[in-house]
Amino acid sequence: MPNDPREAHDPAQGTADTSRPLGIYVHFPFCGARCPYCDFAVAVRPTIPHDWYADAVSAELRERAPWWKAADEPRLVSIYFGGGTPGLWRPDALGRVLAEARRLFPNQGDLEVTVEANPGEIDEGHLRALRTLGVNRVSFGAQAFQDRLLERIGRHHSAASIASAFASARSAGFENLCADLMFGLPGQSMDDWRASLHALCALGPEHITAYALTVEPGTRFGALDRAGKLARPDDEVVAAMYSLCDETLSAAGYEHYEISSYARPGRRAVHNSIYWTMGGYLGVGVSASSFRPLSNSGGWRLTNPRSVGAYLEGPRVAVTPELVEWRTAEQVEDEALWLGLRMADGIDRHSHAARYGQDPLALPERASAAQACVQAGWLEVTPGHVRLTRAGFLFADEVAVRLGRRT
Repeated sequence: MPNDPREAHDPAQGTADTSRPLGIYVHFPFCGARCPYCDFAVAVRPTIPHDWYADAVSAELRERAPWWKAADEPRLVSIYFGGGTPGLWRPDALGRVLAEARRLFPNQGDLEVTVEANPGEIDEGHLRALRTLGVNRVSFGAQAFQDRLLERIGRHHSAASIASAFASARSAGFENLCADLMFGLPGQSMDDWRASLHALCALGPEHITAYALTVEPGTRFGALDRAGKLARPDDEVVAAMYSLCDETLSAAGYEHYEISSYARPGRRAVHNSIYWTMGGYLGVGVSASSFRPLSNSGGWRLTNPRSVGAYLEGPRVAVTPELVEWRTAEQVEDEALWLGLRMADGIDRHSHAARYGQDPLALPERASAAQACVQAGWLEVTPGHVRLTRAGFLFADEVAVRLGRRT
């Protein structure tokens, strides 16, 4: 096993840690339009190659699945179709990929199967077909409930279509629905944000993801921002929006269990929780990322190329990852700390020590940094846990930097 990242050349090396839950992420890159804030690997095409893409993804699944297996089958707990807009994928083509994943990892038990979709781009018949295939969770990109804001951020649905999408999904038999909301949008007021929160709560999703707009350099919004033509709420207003979200959704009965995530009891996102707790995940499709934790120490991170053309034109075996990175045991432990702190539960110190060989605050410099964060009101440290305070959620990145391993 390599101890130096420069020796990372074969991600099939080492024995996979099958004691951790496994998720499969399938990236579907096709969209009806590119939003001006989007930096994801998406492709806008007049015709979607439904079957061609399903064949390529299925081939990659077959090629990569053995890397995540050992003497025991890994515990597959989630399959997540993200994008892009996988709600545009023809159900029978998506279903072939889903069936292949289940065939390759048969001992799964309860399985969360999520498909992302946009309101106004998926009808009840499509949703019924997905439900028949075994999809049991739909995540809608609602984003806002004001038509002028939806138009401003390049969305092609109306506020009214969000309620229609929810009604169609419920009628199709879905009992686990998620919706995304964005704040800090250009021209968005506090009243707009308050109204969106109340409108979404009235629809009763089981899960809500609320996050601030991030302006990425390579996007259309990035260009406007550099030119001084993107009027956004200032940082203080964005922080106030975050606090209002916490207050409103908590009062409506949602558990604020992760920095940007709220759920009804028992409805935490299984798939995202894999990321935050350093479980294994196999990512297939254009630009998809994977993490292959090993049973002794360390792990592999893989990222596929962003080019749709290269992915589809390749041979019918797995495309070569664009990035293959060996992560040492120390680096994996460091990631486990800052990812775990995203969750309201924080870090269980005893479990962390059992898995990574040391208490999360064993390093003197980390313990000192943690104490400074406690004094700032951002962190709570007890004999059993290390967790962010509610105020600390606003400074999560700063806490992560301060507690990072200095090597």
